[in-house]
Amino acid sequence: MRQALLALLAAALATGGCTDASPLDPSISPAGATVTSSSTTTPAAWGKIVEGETGPGSLYAFYIPNNWNKAVVYYVHGIRTPQSDITLDDQDNFFQVRDALVSQGYAFAYSSFSENGLAVKDGAQRTHQLAGLINGQLPSRPERSYLAGYSLGALIALDLAEQFPKQYDGVLTMCGMVGGTPLELQYVGDVRALFDYFYPGVLPGNVISVPESPMSIAELQSRVVGAISSNPLGLYAIASTAQTPLAFAPIGSVTNPSSVAFQTLVGSLINALYYQLVGTPDVVDRTHGHSPYENTGRQYTLGTAVIPNPGLLSALIGGANANVTRYDSPVDAENYLGQYYVPTGNLRIPVVSVHNVFDPLVPFFHEAALGQIAGSAGTSNLLLQRGVPNYGHCNFPTPLVLSSFQTLVGWVATGIKPAS
Repeated sequence: MRQALLALLAAALATGGCTDASPLDPSISPAGATVTSSSTTTPAAWGKIVEGETGPGSLYAFYIPNNWNKAVVYYVHGIRTPQSDITLDDQDNFFQVRDALVSQGYAFAYSSFSENGLAVKDGAQRTHQLAGLINGQLPSRPERSYLAGYSLGALIALDLAEQFPKQYDGVLTMCGMVGGTPLELQYVGDVRALFDYFYPGVLPGNVISVPESPMSIAELQSRVVGAISSNPLGLYAIASTAQTPLAFAPIGSVTNPSSVAFQTLVGSLINALYYQLVGTPDVVDRTHGHSPYENTGRQYTLGTAVIPNPGLLSALIGGANANVTRYDSPVDAENYLGQYYVPTGNLRIPVVSVHNVFDPLVPFFHEAALGQIAGSAGTSNLLLQRGVPNYGHCNFPTPLVLSSFQTLVGWVATGIKPAS
């Protein structure tokens, strides 16, 4: 059964996995920025491409069309693993989106940031610098400026919109951590804590301490599948826990290993565990060696049962409550995660937020959290949220991204919030 599951899950991970390779200081001067290339390329609509470097190793690129419509799109990329190189490489399928928007007359600007990992602060700083840099390359000052971000970049875009509403006109967030960093880390940490309870010793380390050199996704997949093959009830208990609602496409039965439902359910578990393994050293380093995760007073409860046996699932979750390893996070670590970043709901410009309903890495409950934040702040009139009934993280087709962006553009132009 294990080998069959490995073969089946390969497709699920390929289609449903994360496609990400996710205090501001407006006085930071771009004066030290260097332009490394400036050229006219094909197609003819692309009047100029400018690439350069600013900050400590942060790369940037501008695409400026000949038929510029006096609007700029500032794109913020999703999280990149700390072990990755700093590059302007494609991810999130944004090259296709970039090319389509440039062909429509929009200037397009983006940064690599100067660091990877949970780089909310750095990503906001480097993205905010782009306006000062691109203005020197444009024939005139832009009349409209839009932010667009994927995953971690969506949270950064919201941060910039809340801090500088007079410098941007609208925001498009896609598959975003829009409920805030603590919410996402709590989810990933809870998944790992529960996995360690139901499958002790399968993975190295624990929720807050893992080897600096993470295992490959193939090795992780092999270990997780082997464990689940011996005890699928642990998987069903984790997925049925209200605090860890593993996403799955509702096609077939989750008890059938050949079904899409089962494959995507296991894929969501592997997604969360993989990012816990590769990201924990980076997050712990940012919190000065302190635990970024806490579950000392957390009571895990039954959510939506993924198998028709809620009594059994409740008993399994009750066992986890009694015996799961508990972790405590000091106030300074919690403050750091809150500062970088939890949206305040202080919206002053339109925000369109689009999210797959079955997202394996950044759960759809982020949208509910953002909606509640905006509601409490009295700014729901500036937030439009759309759920897409698909499985996957940041795997939006280009036409969907473009139509969502045009919804934002129309809203900004008319001042009238779309009905949906």
